[in-house]
Amino acid sequence: MKIAIAGFGALGARLGVMLQAGGHEVTGIDGWPAHIAAINTKGLTVVKDNDAPQKYFVPVMPASEVTGTFDLIILLTKTPQLDRMLTDIQPIITDTTKLLVLSNGLGNIEVMAKHVSRHQILAGVTLWTSSLIKPGEIHVTGSGYIKLQAIGDADVQSIADALNQAGLNAEITPDVMTAIWHKAGINAVLNPLSVLLNANIAEFGTAGNAMDLALNILDEMKQVGASQGIKVDVSGIMTDLSQLLKPENAGNHFPSMYQDIQNGKHTEIDFLNGYFAKIGHQSGIPTPFNALVTRLIHAKEDIERVKLAKQQENFEI
Repeated sequence: MKIAIAGFGALGARLGVMLQAGGHEVTGIDGWPAHIAAINTKGLTVVKDNDAPQKYFVPVMPASEVTGTFDLIILLTKTPQLDRMLTDIQPIITDTTKLLVLSNGLGNIEVMAKHVSRHQILAGVTLWTSSLIKPGEIHVTGSGYIKLQAIGDADVQSIADALNQAGLNAEITPDVMTAIWHKAGINAVLNPLSVLLNANIAEFGTAGNAMDLALNILDEMKQVGASQGIKVDVSGIMTDLSQLLKPENAGNHFPSMYQDIQNGKHTEIDFLNGYFAKIGHQSGIPTPFNALVTRLIHAKEDIERVKLAKQQENFEI
């Protein structure tokens, strides 16, 4: 297949090299000039566990420079930027293009429906992980999977086959929204708490009250999900969390929100804990823990951006 990956950051790059190795023609779309330049001039450096670094050459460019048509566009843009990305890549979307969203957070399908017909939309969730170390270099650990479902009548089997050709462990599910909320629950625990505790996933797990903190978030999420017709399996999420804490799985990984905070970026907190708090408020469901976590992350965003601005100012002086 001819595949574009919109959002060629840490995870997009990992999926991109796997898809390329699986025989697909891959193009990366991203908005970070330094990252684009590094990959296009020196190749993408991939470090897996303790193995020697490997180089991969995948063309990457900003949305304004992408031409042609694609069989599949995988959306890994951060949820707050999804609407802008879809607007920017509109010229390369045809009536036969399928779009698979794997971005974290909730509300992505509603955004996509503003730009393409429902028969083009596939919603998915993934537990593949990756860390962006510097422009043009990612570190990857462990394995993962992708669960996906056609929102309309798209041929989801051909997409799943293409992903599995690249070893991405894709599985068609009849209820992807449950899987998306399941993943959102995992992210709503690991992402903000890794930031607030300045810890990777395994380090978070060493906290004596780690699971209690997780339950504070998830119990509120379960009540909000029920108001939306979504059954949230708290025990299942807790089981997955306990596995992810292990170093051989994702324990040594710093979640994307931690990486965003370090780089002075806006996070996806409003589409995770903030989403639960917003829907809870609208539905009359108390969500004090998620509301507090959301406010603390926004405060952390402000603090880190001011720090980075001062560092830049001192550097220029």
